[in-house]
Amino acid sequence: MDLNGKTAVVTGSSSGIGHELCGLLAEKRASVYGFSRRPSSIDHPSFTWVQTDLTKPEEIDKAFDRILNEHERVDVLVNNAGFGLFGSIEALKPEEWNRLIATNLTAAFLCTRRVVPGMKTAKRGTIVNVASIAGKRGFRNGSAYCASKFGLNGFSEALVEELREEGIRVCGINPGSTGTEFFERAGIESKKLMDTKEVASLILSMIELPDDMLPDQIVVRPL
Repeated sequence: MDLNGKTAVVTGSSSGIGHELCGLLAEKRASVYGFSRRPSSIDHPSFTWVQTDLTKPEEIDKAFDRILNEHERVDVLVNNAGFGLFGSIEALKPEEWNRLIATNLTAAFLCTRRVVPGMKTAKRGTIVNVASIAGKRGFRNGSAYCASKFGLNGFSEALVEELREEGIRVCGINPGSTGTEFFERAGIESKKLMDTKEVASLILSMIELPDDMLPDQIVVRPL
């Protein structure tokens, strides 16, 4: 996809992979909208921060109402927002579980359903769901996080079959250990971490592939 003049939405734009990707997309002359609760410190004329609490459906709808009032459609959606929650099953609180699922999984559903009609009309569009290696393999005390990322991968795989005949690409990427705030907050130590900008560059490369090529369920991890 040639990104010049296209409209892109990236969730989780205030830090990490989402922050880096917004900058890269803006440099490609796309009109980029970043969704996050915290401000996105990106200084580029093609970037717009939209303060959005992704656990609240009404805020997601308000954000998309604004964008679709300014643009005919969204050409690229990157469902990147997510956080980690770890602990034994008996220690996890239902309200914590609900907040994690709302952010990591339900928000992707709510955002995707707003962009698909315009993509169907155009017979093109790209949706990238940023899952995790934890969406391929479970680990101790990671039941909530793994459930959300396994769910996001299942969501992606189902949508590939639902939307490919409409000319819409649904791509899943599963990064391994990456140098984001995630590991600091989770208290997890990793011997090797991938650079967030390199992972964002890989996602950009996926988006820029020809429209008739579908990068599906990519796994990337530190060597």
